[in-house]
Amino acid sequence: MRRFYAHPRQFRQDLVTLDPEETFHLARVLRLSVGARAEVTDGQGGNFAAEVATLEPRGATLRILGKLDSWGESPLPLVLGIGLAKGEALDEAVRQATEMGVARIFPFISARSERLTPERVERRRKRWQRLARESIKSCQRSMLPLIEPPRDFAAALEGPEEVKLIFWEEERGGGLKSILKLPRPQDVRVLIGPEGGFSDGEAGLAREAGFQVVSLGPRRLKVATAALAALTLIQYAWGDLA
Repeated sequence: MRRFYAHPRQFRQDLVTLDPEETFHLARVLRLSVGARAEVTDGQGGNFAAEVATLEPRGATLRILGKLDSWGESPLPLVLGIGLAKGEALDEAVRQATEMGVARIFPFISARSERLTPERVERRRKRWQRLARESIKSCQRSMLPLIEPPRDFAAALEGPEEVKLIFWEEERGGGLKSILKLPRPQDVRVLIGPEGGFSDGEAGLAREAGFQVVSLGPRRLKVATAALAALTLIQYAWGDLA
């Protein structure tokens, strides 16, 4: 069944009004008409069976028929930080991280990050939010991951998570396999570097902040590939990939 996203404020009693972008997709791309059945998620755990009630360019209105079970959320809260990289690299990383069940995503500025003006960063963050919304519809998630504002590297190291992992291509000590054999932690923070990776100094700062420095093997991976590989291994060991 076709699935749409609507922010909780777009719900009014037993009706929900889609925004113009979702309305265009419903009416022009999918060509649904009044009376068609669909599903709507609010991105905060609410999934609903609905029926198209009216079609207006400024917003289609759907009538809520009932609440559906929530699904698609990992038992492991995952936080992903990614060094600011070229647009397409982070776009793909956000899509795939959403599909892998990440709860929060934040970009950070490190020594080898792409340098962007605050205005460009905010435009890209809005794009990442849109990509995350699209992804939860296709992968059947109930919760929309939070796309947080960029921060500096020192702030990226801060967090209360029980396990903190930084993936560094220069690490030769291994250790990831033994870490993933430990019992499931309460939550995990993962840091992936930009195209140029992390500097020696950044890896050292991460160690001092309580991170375990690990690698994904001998090959140099693209940003999105590294994020997907790391999240897949973690979800397989501690999450809901069985």
